[in-house]
Amino acid sequence: MTVFKAYMKIAKKNIWLILMYMGIFIAVTVMFQAFAGDREQEYTAQSVSVGVITEDRGSAAQSLIRYIGSINEVTELSDDREILQENLFYRNVEYIVRIPDGFMESCILGDEKLQVTTVPGTYSGYYVERQITNFINFARTYAAAGFSEEEISDAMEQRESAQVELTGQNGGGAEQAYAFYYRYLPYLILCVLCYVMGYILMGFRRGSLPDRMAASAVPARRQKLEGLLASGVIAIALWGICILLSVVIYGSELLDSGKVHLYFANSFALLLSALALAYLVGSLVKNSDGLSGIVNILSLGMCFTCGVFVEMDLMSSGVRKAAQFLPVYWYETVNNLLSDYKTISGNIMPEVMGGIGIQLVFAVAFVCVTLAVSKKRS
Repeated sequence: MTVFKAYMKIAKKNIWLILMYMGIFIAVTVMFQAFAGDREQEYTAQSVSVGVITEDRGSAAQSLIRYIGSINEVTELSDDREILQENLFYRNVEYIVRIPDGFMESCILGDEKLQVTTVPGTYSGYYVERQITNFINFARTYAAAGFSEEEISDAMEQRESAQVELTGQNGGGAEQAYAFYYRYLPYLILCVLCYVMGYILMGFRRGSLPDRMAASAVPARRQKLEGLLASGVIAIALWGICILLSVVIYGSELLDSGKVHLYFANSFALLLSALALAYLVGSLVKNSDGLSGIVNILSLGMCFTCGVFVEMDLMSSGVRKAAQFLPVYWYETVNNLLSDYKTISGNIMPEVMGGIGIQLVFAVAFVCVTLAVSKKRS
């Protein structure tokens, strides 16, 4: 097991590289998850600074003030022209509404409109006006049903806001947190495997080592088998760490999703494609500078064009068509299907298995190219 031990020894020397990319991967995942969480919080009612001049102290007028204040910031103002102009000029308020004396009789039971003043050229006037119109329409409905002013006020106070739940277009709900983790996983796997395998294969081509290995008592076939075994151990160890990390972070949320086995299978297919690609890269590069350049181009290029860092819906059709010739594209296609659908069944399962199968085809293709390159060199 001399070759196997040599592979593992070189991999151990590059443990710092693995830890560095693990740290980068976790930081990127946490950052994008936090960004997505903030984006979901944007779907809330917008608050506007509203000034109120009230000449009516009745329960209906006070109920309107509380209704406006439940959404916006309400400031009661005195009926002074200069004060009102100053507040609008300095944007202390963006909208001023005047509630006249006899609000119930004139505006709810009657057709009189409230006098309002707003900052020109802003949407806030339409926004608050719609809220006031909704209040008056509901109050008129209660009044038509025979409710008194106090009963209308109590009924308006007891109204509850509609409960809104963010759902996906295919019943999957809001994007799960673990979907972000697996979405950015290709960056980690590509970088780590390409660097580690590149350094290992460059080390075995250094100096007179190839000649000494050719003259050793260990058959060439056994040397290749030990090298493949070591590469498999390194790749599976990396995959196992990634899977274990996702289970530790997301726990039952991931394990009880009903799709955990598909996430594991999809990431393992990507692992095989990345390992075959890493072997090809390691067979081509001659020094560490060349390795760094190729790995950065491959990892970042595939991650940006295949939907890892930029969603595929935001990319042009030409980029998406070109990305279909890369394994990461099919990994992200499967990952998006798993994220969009709550249950994977019917016509969706063949699409998922097809994407996983295409990644395996890429792995076989990379192996064939690597063998052709090695044969030409030998």
